[in-house]
Amino acid sequence: MNAKPVAVTWGTTTFTYNGRAQAPSASATTGVTGETMAVTRTTGTNAGSYTSTASCSSVTGGRAKCSNYTLTGNTKAFSIERASMTAPSSPSDKNYTGKEQVSGITCPTGSTAGGTTSATNAGTYKQTCTPDGNHKWSDNTGTGIKEITWTINPKSVAVTWGTTTLFTYNGGAQAPSVSATTGVTGETMTVTRTTGKNAGSYTSTASCSSVAGGQKLCSNYSLTGTTKAYTINKQKVSIPTNLNVTTAGIVTWTGVSNATS
Repeated sequence: MNAKPVAVTWGTTTFTYNGRAQAPSASATTGVTGETMAVTRTTGTNAGSYTSTASCSSVTGGRAKCSNYTLTGNTKAFSIERASMTAPSSPSDKNYTGKEQVSGITCPTGSTAGGTTSATNAGTYKQTCTPDGNHKWSDNTGTGIKEITWTINPKSVAVTWGTTTLFTYNGGAQAPSVSATTGVTGETMTVTRTTGKNAGSYTSTASCSSVAGGQKLCSNYSLTGTTKAYTINKQKVSIPTNLNVTTAGIVTWTGVSNATS
């Protein structure tokens, strides 16, 4: 006696990755009064294309034997699509502190962080998020690597100018004194400024010339209040006391030997 053919009925064939085993539902009706068949089928977990195969797992009632049946249409193609995930956006800018700072970018579950995830010095950096085989980006850009930009800005430091802004010509370069305090432990900045020599009005401009200690980089700082107006006055010259000018414009002098008017 041959086994009775029974057709398998399949369910939905498209799924989205959820970390669990999935496959189309499968069932079969024996057509024999009092006998109910339980059908099992193969499954898939990761994103991809599969073929599920159904088989009789048990029969209840009557003869209660799977061997009394043969399943037809017992295979079904199905797919598990990658799950969508949202790409992170660039975080708010940070300011230089002299210490290492993390990007603040969290790659979503289903992706791996790479690139520059932490830094110390001021600059613009790129962290990457790479999807695994079960995930894709929700913005329809596919499964490629996302680059997310993040920034550490230079620390703003105010310039302190000297109170003296009036000078008298002395033949040397002159300008108000200047200094700046970094506010970062272990880092000391040396500030230079432009100067004037001849009598006149000037604007001195300050800039960082070097940083000692720590990261030793002027680029980690941005100076504010970098200009200062000042003046170099003419040097006064005393009129010799032994000169005399007449109303006629004749110059005479006294107390000088070997001289004539």
